[in-house]
Amino acid sequence: MFNPDFYPTPEAVFLKMLEGYDIAGKVILEPSAGKGNLVEFLKAHAAKEVIACENERDLRLILENKCKVIASDFLTVKREEVSHVQFIFMNPPFSADDEHILHAWEIAPAGCQIIALANLNTVKNQYSANRKQLGGLIETCGGFEDIGAAFTEAERKTGVEIALIKIQKPSDTYEQEFEGFFMDEDAPEQQENGLMPYNVVRDIVQRYTEAVKIYDTQLETAVKLNRVMGDIFSTSNRYDSDRDGKISIRVTQDQAPVNRADFKKRLQKSGWLYIFEKLNMEKHTTRGLKQDINKFVEEQTKIPFTMKNIYRMLEIVIATTSQRMDKAILEVFDKITQHYDENRYNVEGWKTNSHYLVNKRFISPYCVKVGWRGEIDTTGTFFETIEDFLKALCYITGDNYDKFISLEHCLSYQYKLKRNGEYVGSYDGVCNKLDNRERETAKKYPGSEWVNEPAEWGKWIDWSYFKVRAYKKGTLHIEFKDLDLWGRFNQRVAKLKGYPLYEYKATKTTAKAEQETAKHYRPAPTKQAETLFSIQL
Repeated sequence: MFNPDFYPTPEAVFLKMLEGYDIAGKVILEPSAGKGNLVEFLKAHAAKEVIACENERDLRLILENKCKVIASDFLTVKREEVSHVQFIFMNPPFSADDEHILHAWEIAPAGCQIIALANLNTVKNQYSANRKQLGGLIETCGGFEDIGAAFTEAERKTGVEIALIKIQKPSDTYEQEFEGFFMDEDAPEQQENGLMPYNVVRDIVQRYTEAVKIYDTQLETAVKLNRVMGDIFSTSNRYDSDRDGKISIRVTQDQAPVNRADFKKRLQKSGWLYIFEKLNMEKHTTRGLKQDINKFVEEQTKIPFTMKNIYRMLEIVIATTSQRMDKAILEVFDKITQHYDENRYNVEGWKTNSHYLVNKRFISPYCVKVGWRGEIDTTGTFFETIEDFLKALCYITGDNYDKFISLEHCLSYQYKLKRNGEYVGSYDGVCNKLDNRERETAKKYPGSEWVNEPAEWGKWIDWSYFKVRAYKKGTLHIEFKDLDLWGRFNQRVAKLKGYPLYEYKATKTTAKAEQETAKHYRPAPTKQAETLFSIQL
């Protein structure tokens, strides 16, 4: 017996899951693959590639011989790792099926189809916040079918009533940034264009090329070894038929074998991340960009990792920063308001109630939990979204993104570095005093000091443009400190979505609060704001 949630999917259910879909030539994610029954079925129906996750070690060892395993715990998988998949077929653990399906939705790329099995009670009895959110997704983006006790004739039987959920992530009209990316096979040339020192780029390319050569050498050595050994030499126990006794040389990652194509892809992805880090391009690097790079590398089979292409990629990234920040703004707006009515705010001046704003104070669920010492512990993908939001707001205001620490660190870390009243660094210390290394850090910066200010449950803390308060039930309350910025943000959303803009018409009965709200829907008188937000009210 492996674990209590191990219920291999029977073939009859496979066929039911596949109804209405053509998976030929598609890349598919199986998040809880077990020993690979569903993987085998998908590959037998002409799937181009199946990638999978499996938490149980013994099952994972079986699975690694059938497909590429990208993680043990599916809940740790990030969006950029699966941005190239078209389908997610999943039979998640029944004990946490809502959490797993919601995470699949969170990381799925635009247009992705999610086909999931779940306990029917999870769908029908929406007593928890997770289940309510899942119910909202099913209602707005797909549907479900009651397929009864579908596991009564399975390899491991259960009488649980099963729901077959089918939902689709809305397609994204945002063009992938690297369409038209030129990929030549010419020899790299020195380019001093101010983006990055020539020697750094050359070093990265040379290391990549050398690593691939070493892989090829090792593969050649393995072939020679097998030829020399033939059928004569073996480590098999001839009285134990379960041991094949084969000796092999292989490249592995996390103990899983890596073929040449995957090896090159992983090198390239790591190389791009290294380049962005060396260039201090974090302010340009949103989750959307990481997704695009992953998808680009995965979908192109002959990508020369050359100096010319690196410079070209960096030029594209910088040139498309504005579009990327617009995308981040829309993403956070949808995430905040789509399934939580309490975060929406209508004002009288809007032409129709179908168009709404983000409240000055909004709530985000499933973000925090109580740590083992009673402290605030962060969880979920919201923090990646809020970081993209911060980058977009910095772009709008002209502030330097580097001066802010992450919200995760602000909530989770006890010691913080303050400069001019703003948190600019953090230290995850659990001791009573800072060590010398951290103290020296503060001395390097005039006006900086390390303070012992752990975030407390239910109390407001200042972070970037917001006040933030965490509650033990898992929610974060977030409030704009600058009402003008709040207004400009909502204005920008309205312009991007094509919403009619706010029209303020004062009357004798206009509430004072309404008058105050109206003040914050005018662009700030900065040159950058006028460029980005040329909205006439």
